[in-house]
Amino acid sequence: MYRLLACIALILATVTAMDRVLASALGDLLLRSSDRFMTVYRPFEPEAQPAAKPPAKQEERSSTLMVKAALTTEPRPANNPVSSPASGPADVLVLGNSRADNHFPVSVLQDMTCGRALNLGMGGAPTVLSALLWDDYVERHGAPRLLVLEPTGVVDNPHDLADLPLLAYYSPRIDAFVRQENQELWMANHAFNLMTFNNNQTMRLIAGLVKPAADRTLVGAIPEPMKVQLAAAPEEMMTADDANWQALDHIIRSAQAQGTRVAVVITPYFPTYAGKLKNFDAFFADLKGRLPAGVTVIDARRAVDKDELFMDALHVNEDGVRAMFAALEPDLRPLGNCPVDALASLTGAGNTTH
Repeated sequence: MYRLLACIALILATVTAMDRVLASALGDLLLRSSDRFMTVYRPFEPEAQPAAKPPAKQEERSSTLMVKAALTTEPRPANNPVSSPASGPADVLVLGNSRADNHFPVSVLQDMTCGRALNLGMGGAPTVLSALLWDDYVERHGAPRLLVLEPTGVVDNPHDLADLPLLAYYSPRIDAFVRQENQELWMANHAFNLMTFNNNQTMRLIAGLVKPAADRTLVGAIPEPMKVQLAAAPEEMMTADDANWQALDHIIRSAQAQGTRVAVVITPYFPTYAGKLKNFDAFFADLKGRLPAGVTVIDARRAVDKDELFMDALHVNEDGVRAMFAALEPDLRPLGNCPVDALASLTGAGNTTH
């Protein structure tokens, strides 16, 4: 009997040791992935980052995509100083749910703001998760110059973990949150560390080891059956949990306290779906009223209205992103770090602040 127990104990010890070693090796390997979330947890190497260059003059832009300024190597004029880059990997940080993830390609955002951009939008993520990512980023790299916040994660379930559990391997803050929200999952991941990597996000990280991660804009148009389904759907109300409202306030006040400009950008909704939301305008009026003073609000809910520019009720496609950025440009570009001559030809109505 004692020999049997000793054998069982030896087997358990061996399995546990192997689990720890393999999980550690896998965690270190995935940290080298080009996936954007690993940028938060990987040590920043400034020399590995290309220097941001000012855009070409307005008349040299491509007429087919007005939101993307061509980059040049011309020196900045002495009378037009530009502040130094942020200390971390991003001058511009994007937070939100899938509407942030899919609507803000870093290639376009970098050209519009003349700075390095990092999109931390996470599909299905409530604002409480965005707050964790924000705190982790700032703790490791300092605050960016500009925070672009797509706020509609406030309507998502604040207890939904989305893709967060894998990041708990790298973040004590996220690990504590997983323990708070799902004790069984937390215990399983700590009993067998490899369980932490048993998810779809691991496959995406592995893909990021093979080739650089691309922008996550969507390709395709909303199908006719979905349009018919949306037209026949009953009316509904938009609601948000207090935990998400508090997280939104925390992110903004934390950013402002560190000198970061904050732009709350509400991206487009498919018009038919928006028409089914009884409190569509009232909800966003309430959201704007909750924002601290000094926040730039860019309301682009209706900036895109053609069916063919949407992928589904909540997301525009690649062409829709172009149309959206064309509408955002007069308000968003001045918040970036472009030389003054790149802004001179813009004649928008200006920013809306609270």
